Amino acid sequence: MEERSTTSGEDKPEIQSPIPPNQIFILSGQSNMAGRGGVVKDHHHNRWVWDKIVPPECAPNSSILRLSADLRWEEAHEPLHVDIDTGKVCGIGPGMAFANAVKNRLETDSAVIGLVPCASGGTAIKEWERGSHLYERMVKRTEESRKCGGEIKAVLWYQGESDVLDIHDAESYGSNMDRLIKNLRHDLNLPSLPIIQVAIASGGGYIDKVREAQLGLKLSNVVCVDAKGLPLKSDNLHLTTEAQVQLGLSLAQAYLSNFC
Repeated sequence: MEERSTTSGEDKPEIQSPIPPNQIFILSGQSNMAGRGGVVKDHHHNRWVWDKIVPPECAPNSSILRLSADLRWEEAHEPLHVDIDTGKVCGIGPGMAFANAVKNRLETDSAVIGLVPCASGGTAIKEWERGSHLYERMVKRTEESRKCGGEIKAVLWYQGESDVLDIHDAESYGSNMDRLIKNLRHDLNLPSLPIIQVAIASGGGYIDKVREAQLGLKLSNVVCVDAKGLPLKSDNLHLTTEAQVQLGLSLAQAYLSNFC
């Protein structure tokens, strides 16, 4: 079950950066990309809340920005998807740990990293087809993010848990993902756009078929990071905060090793 939101994120400070990002990363997929780390049940008020615990690997950095829902660059801080994956409680995802790790490894101090949150919890891959709201929003936000001259460096994609329950969905996952990548590259006019995909760790059902498709996708500039074995929350679906940090570091290593 997806955890429903009780907060709007309106109390978050909005910091306009005078220096736009020059290295941009798209964060997309479903709830584990949006982040449920640290989201717990407040039994006293019978609601889901974020515990607001931010690991040091996810700390804000003035050289790491995020594109807000209203298409403005601001200093990035957790939860990255608070105004994107609306209607649900967002917590720690892999994005900030990824960005900090990449920033720390880059040899130039002039690098300003821009994160573009696009993930939406509970969504199946068919909901990301070209022409759908989610797909078109992702393209629009990506196009907007590079208007100041920044370069789209990679798409981080973590999705698939919603495709494991139906055998047809699981068996068609590979072809659907192949089509999604080709469409996105075409529509952004980035034929070699790097894609770093996460092989899902949870979901039950026909998960092995989805994982097989994710790990076996044969397209250029597509790599896969396996989330199997990372700690899960008590729902056996969402990664813990610790796991999200580990995943973010693994995604950063995959990017740095394959595309830098």
